[in-house]
Amino acid sequence: MGFYALIVVSIIGLTIFVQNHPISSFDLHMTQEIQEQRAWDLTLPMKFISVFGDAEVAPLSIIIASLFFFLTYRRREAYFTLAVIIPDLFNMLIKILIHRPRPTLENAKIFLSFNQSSFPSGHVVHYVVFFGFLLTVMIVDKNISTVWKIFIGILSTFLILSVSISRIYLGAHWTTDVIGGYLFGFVYLGIILKYYFKYPMFKRP
Repeated sequence: MGFYALIVVSIIGLTIFVQNHPISSFDLHMTQEIQEQRAWDLTLPMKFISVFGDAEVAPLSIIIASLFFFLTYRRREAYFTLAVIIPDLFNMLIKILIHRPRPTLENAKIFLSFNQSSFPSGHVVHYVVFFGFLLTVMIVDKNISTVWKIFIGILSTFLILSVSISRIYLGAHWTTDVIGGYLFGFVYLGIILKYYFKYPMFKRP
């Protein structure tokens, strides 16, 4: 309970910060540091990392994962996977309320442009909740083959961690946006997992 209280306080504090500092020196510095690496061109891999959170792909990935669970007699997991849509929609509402502007060409390199507000990062929220739930299922379901457990587990962990760098590198978000995405995302994931473990309805026979 204390952990969630700390996250809520952090969310409130970060929200107040971004409203009072839409473009902070911290965000500018982090964007510059991440975008100015010259070892190799990361644009394509960073776009690939982000594609699973795009408006056209995210709902499709939720449906595919839910359908997979349903067809393999994991109806409970199928329903909870569909529930990921709720945090995605709720995050859109928060974006509208806070209405923080995204990075512009004046202060960052822009590889992808969006019309929606910036805080918190919807991609990060989606990755934490969706891939976090998939990772949890891979850990707790003993009937899933080891190959799938390893593949989905590694992929989910990699995407959850790397999407933050991807969003900043592509100029789609500030660092505080992705931090907010992680904070909101773990709250949503915690709520979903609480009911997933507490109420075993629709349990696979």
